[in-house]
Amino acid sequence: MTTIKSKKLGLMGLSLISINAILGLKNIPFASTIGPSAIVFWIAAAFLYFIPISLIVAELSTTYPDQGGISAWVKRAFGEKASFLAGWFFWVANFTYYPSLLIGITVNLAYAINQQQIMDSTWTTNIISIVIFWLITLLTLKGTRMSEKLASFGAPLGVVVPALLIFGFGIASLVSGQPSATPFSAESVMPNSVSFNTIMFLSTLMFAFSGMEMLGTIAEDVKNPQKTFPKAIFITSAIIAVIYIMATVAFQFVIQITPDQTANALYLFADKVTAQFNLPFSLSQLLGICFVIAVVGSLSFLILNPSVMMYESGKKVLPKALLKINKDKMPVNLILWQAAGVTVILLFSAFIPTISAALNMLILMATLAFFIPYLFLISAYVKLRMTDKTTVRPFKIKHNAAAYIVAGVGLLSVVGTIVLTLIPSSDTTISEYAPMVIGPVLFIILGLVFYKVGIKEKKTEYKKAS
Repeated sequence: MTTIKSKKLGLMGLSLISINAILGLKNIPFASTIGPSAIVFWIAAAFLYFIPISLIVAELSTTYPDQGGISAWVKRAFGEKASFLAGWFFWVANFTYYPSLLIGITVNLAYAINQQQIMDSTWTTNIISIVIFWLITLLTLKGTRMSEKLASFGAPLGVVVPALLIFGFGIASLVSGQPSATPFSAESVMPNSVSFNTIMFLSTLMFAFSGMEMLGTIAEDVKNPQKTFPKAIFITSAIIAVIYIMATVAFQFVIQITPDQTANALYLFADKVTAQFNLPFSLSQLLGICFVIAVVGSLSFLILNPSVMMYESGKKVLPKALLKINKDKMPVNLILWQAAGVTVILLFSAFIPTISAALNMLILMATLAFFIPYLFLISAYVKLRMTDKTTVRPFKIKHNAAAYIVAGVGLLSVVGTIVLTLIPSSDTTISEYAPMVIGPVLFIILGLVFYKVGIKEKKTEYKKAS
């Protein structure tokens, strides 16, 4: 499943897709709910999770530039069954991630068109989200070049510009002598205590750094991947880490928020800045337009890559109908089934009373579901590092001991996140907690059933053919 050779992605295209797929400014308000110590948590999340995973992905993607990403690497390490399950978990994990992303884009759209009353109804918000998702899904069927084109304008206009505005107005408030809405000091920056809630907070910030492994799903569509991947990964890592930290500081200088304001906190920030500086335009509306552009730019790639991974890992298991590809080499039926699954989840989440509550529940669901495939990723890396000593590694962690330490840190972070996410906080309701547990368990059972049925069908076909 490859694209035309003359249309491969270069360093700029890959970097833009990476930044737009990973960086989410909606994480800034969530990080700000804990106060100035968010700075320390961002740094901890980067060192405990983002840097280890990035190094692992850089080594795997340059050593084994196979289309399929995690599923292809797991197949090399553990075989077909493990590969299918890794691809399956990654595919269905996105079912819980897309709804949170889509609710966010609908909130952005409401501000972009100055129709904030849309957010008063979870049903209205979710129906609009479904329509947007299906429109981008249909565009995604045009292939990786469409994803690159969308990202090429989505990253600069939708991510970098809002980040600069948030940071810029935060600095302007500081320079103009405005008092900080959040007290910054050496004492407030350092976490006062380590509790269950603070560890859960760290886990969620680690999830904000997720997405680097997606680059492996388009390895064959990248020019000179052995050189391009490491450069793109390090460029992406530096830009994302700096933006997250600087934007969080600027945001907290202007405004303080509570967890029940996470859905529209960026716009509360914008409204205060508009009034503070007597701006001749609505900063909320401008940010809304930028964020809509950002999500449109990133969503196509986010829709595409898990279905590509599922296609590659399920070739010998899934029914032929699901493996159908179109003239642009896209797994059309997998992508459409993915859209159907997301639609169902959005319809169910419409029963949650408020947008912020629905958003927070979906973020926790996505955190749990998304981290399961990372267990496969890290395990495959360790196995291949130990057993495949002959393959040339254009980029590698130099010493084996250092490589295993990096993998151990990443694995500990992932396992810890999964365990902690399953422990409900004191204010979590049954309606919010049940989907987090039932969903992943159901997906695991379905994955095993699909594999068993698929293998049985393939064996029957083989016998008939022989």
